[in-house]
Amino acid sequence: MALATTSVILTAAAVADGGWTGCTGISGAAVVLAGATRSSALRVEVDADQVVLVNWLRAVRLSWTEIDRFGHDDDGLWARRGDGRVVRASAFHHGPYALGFARRPAMVAAARLEMIRRQRQRRG
Repeated sequence: MALATTSVILTAAAVADGGWTGCTGISGAAVVLAGATRSSALRVEVDADQVVLVNWLRAVRLSWTEIDRFGHDDDGLWARRGDGRVVRASAFHHGPYALGFARRPAMVAAARLEMIRRQRQRRG
């Protein structure tokens, strides 16, 4: 909601002022609105066959058999493949200087996903 409000304010200022600031304001509003729209789509989907990490630029589909481990670090949630490659989840990215309350969602998500992975591994 705050980003949509920012977009409206930038557009209104651009229209009122005109000239080169008009182009800049409308372009800025479009970028802010596009970022807000995309950020609302970031997620981690879990189903019987795979885990889908919907990130900023693409969605990564990982079958349960190719996931070696889920975890979190200073940057957020990650999934490690059997070959050692790591895929990060933008939905749970918090950065290295985040406070504890901002890190908690990534920690909880990593623990739950790892629990599901282990249960699936035991079943077979």
